[in-house]
Amino acid sequence: MCGTSVEPLRARAVIALEDGLRFLCSPECRDRFLRGERHRERSEPPRASASASASSSDPMLRAVRKRRSQRPPSASSSSSEWTAPQPEAPEPPVPLPVLPLAVAGMALVAAAFATSWTLVGISAVLTGAAAALAVLGPLPLRRDAGWLAWATAPSGASLACVAALLSFEGGHDARLALAGAALAAAAAILRAWLDASAARPLERLLDALRRRIPARAQGPVDDATRPLQVGSRVLEADRVRAGEEVIVSDGGVVPVDGVVRAGEGYVLAHPAARSPVRRRAGDPVIAGARVIDGAIRVLATRVGEHRALLRPARFGDGTADDAARVTRITTRGIQWGGLAVLAFGVLGLWLGDSGGGLAMRLSAAAGVLVAVPLLSLRRAAEAPFVAAGATAAERGIVFQSARSLDRAGRVRVVALCTHGTITEGEPEVVEVHPIGEGSVDEALGLAAAAEASLEGNPIARAILRHVERRRVAKGAVRRVTQVPGRGITAVGAASEAIVVGSRQLLLDEGISVAVGDVDAERAEKRGLSVVFVGVDRKLRALVMLRDEDRPGARAAVQRLIDLDAEVLLVSGDHRSTVESLARPLDVDHVKAELTPEERGAEVRRLREAGGGTVAVIGRAGPDDVVLAAADVPVVLAAAGSPEGERAIALTGDDVRDAAAALWLANAARREANRAVAVAATAGLALAVLAANGLAAPGVVALGAIAVDVLALPAAARLLRRIELRLPARG
Repeated sequence: MCGTSVEPLRARAVIALEDGLRFLCSPECRDRFLRGERHRERSEPPRASASASASSSDPMLRAVRKRRSQRPPSASSSSSEWTAPQPEAPEPPVPLPVLPLAVAGMALVAAAFATSWTLVGISAVLTGAAAALAVLGPLPLRRDAGWLAWATAPSGASLACVAALLSFEGGHDARLALAGAALAAAAAILRAWLDASAARPLERLLDALRRRIPARAQGPVDDATRPLQVGSRVLEADRVRAGEEVIVSDGGVVPVDGVVRAGEGYVLAHPAARSPVRRRAGDPVIAGARVIDGAIRVLATRVGEHRALLRPARFGDGTADDAARVTRITTRGIQWGGLAVLAFGVLGLWLGDSGGGLAMRLSAAAGVLVAVPLLSLRRAAEAPFVAAGATAAERGIVFQSARSLDRAGRVRVVALCTHGTITEGEPEVVEVHPIGEGSVDEALGLAAAAEASLEGNPIARAILRHVERRRVAKGAVRRVTQVPGRGITAVGAASEAIVVGSRQLLLDEGISVAVGDVDAERAEKRGLSVVFVGVDRKLRALVMLRDEDRPGARAAVQRLIDLDAEVLLVSGDHRSTVESLARPLDVDHVKAELTPEERGAEVRRLREAGGGTVAVIGRAGPDDVVLAAADVPVVLAAAGSPEGERAIALTGDDVRDAAAALWLANAARREANRAVAVAATAGLALAVLAANGLAAPGVVALGAIAVDVLALPAAARLLRRIELRLPARG
């Protein structure tokens, strides 16, 4: 990192990348490497680096790299080398609205001595002024809650002041009534301040996500007069459209969600990432990902406010079609809430104590206006979903919408696909058992030739790698046919039938597997996958493969169990193999030996059985059918791509992040429901007491503040809980 030669055995810090290890002289050098800094004076190691492959594969990327290498050292270092943002100093607390509170305080002092019309008038004028400041001050509150809904509490303070004046005119002592009106005005001001203070942590998080995305992007420009040369141009990132391409080189930040079209690079895939991952053609990326080495050309799929990091800011919009249920219901209630509160106030006029005349009735109506916590209800319903979505995006977990987040919070059954989800997804051949007297190499050669048409299949890749290591010549095959979930069939050069796949496929093709069944069952009980190879109507070989368990699979399953979710494995492997995978995970239910269509049908059956919302965790491509059948599909390593337009998509392939996504959704939904229930129940109780004249406006105002203290910080409470229970992993 710093140019110092380091012996591997004496290195004080090591970083494991996909192409090998990096040995560094100190933890400081390791941190600088992870931030993207490079020692430019030393020669690069002779590895197939991302930058080299990028420049050789795409003229645009080659031009970018050439221009960067020709910059002066100062310019190069300022653009290609980046440093992580320094820890921000804690923001000061939201300042108290001193002037409005001072006005309300003076009104309260005047009310204490209001034995004459002069002091009564002064107290009333100051209370009215404080109420007006409460209405006119917090513009964001008026915009969010609406004029009618937000003005109810200050209107209640003003109405209480009118009631006090009528009481004094009737010859009664109005000091307590005036003091209650002043307290109601001060309470309206304090409730606005409490809301701003409670919203500060969430606003900081959303602002940090927005600042992560660059304001400008570098786009390719094709010159018709020079078809062999490609230029570039700088444009506003917000003006990039879906289907357009952008270029990002080392030290740059991806400005859009998209798919890598060309090039290769090591990328910090999301804002909380600490370990770089390799991205090449076909891999998805999201806006905010930082390229620390190499260069990539990205085809935009999501732009503007639809990018993964910016999407959560809209999760609180209760008027949207994809809003969470509790947010939508609460928003509709608040839209009519002002009229409902006015109606309740009229009820207070009718139910109020008739012994005090009109003054007591007005005081009861004022208490109702002060009591109803419309703003708390709104914040409690929307803020937890925004907080959960933003925190998830920061960690590379992308919820499609607030409705998807809400539905994920209701999950009661989780189906885990096996290969690539709880296993690494790259099996290796560990044993080959010949059957009969024929040449096992000949059978393997024919199997490899048939599997060559399925290079995207992990088992096919494993067999091809094994054949290449053994230097076995591939046979000649034709008419290769894939049987989904079972294997493949083909015809050899001598017209012999070739069948490679599960025992069921061979039985369907009329080939007996009895001679190898004992060996196959023994291997399956050890957790191996067995591929049967039949040639010319006879079983010729058993190919046994091991797919290593994915680190963290047990922790992920435990988190799902802690959510009271029923966990099961769905797989096309033999039941013994799947049970050996399930045993160390403490999973009791398995569905094995199923084709992709049968797996999808099993998930649909679980949904129809009424056991609750069903989630499926799997990969785009191999698990598409079963994912499509789920209420909540969770797609690994797909965020940013069209395949990732599911309920939940991840930037990485760690199943622990999938479990964390469901935990986040559950926590957000529970926090929202709890806060809404507290605000609605307590607010209704205060309104009933006020309407019946059992609580004066001042007492109701104090109770309303207590309700806001409990309900408004719902998002802040959730963020603290996430930080404690779900620490970010790099």
